[in-house]
Amino acid sequence: MDIKQVELKLTELVHRKPFIPFVVELSDGETLVVPHPPAFDASGAVFFGTDGGLVDFWFKNVRQIRLLSSEAVV
Repeated sequence: MDIKQVELKLTELVHRKPFIPFVVELSDGETLVVPHPPAFDASGAVFFGTDGGLVDFWFKNVRQIRLLSSEAVV
């Protein structure tokens, strides 16, 4: 995904009512579960992870964004 695509997809998912958790897959294969709406700007995002700690990522490192499977437990 390019940076603009990531920004547009995040905007769409953050404004969804009700919010549905999603997964961000990074180019190195790491996956980040986003359980709550993230704060973001034109280059990256930050959110509270499932353990309560802050997690951040750069849009340039995003491979894909997908909804969290309904079977997954967050």
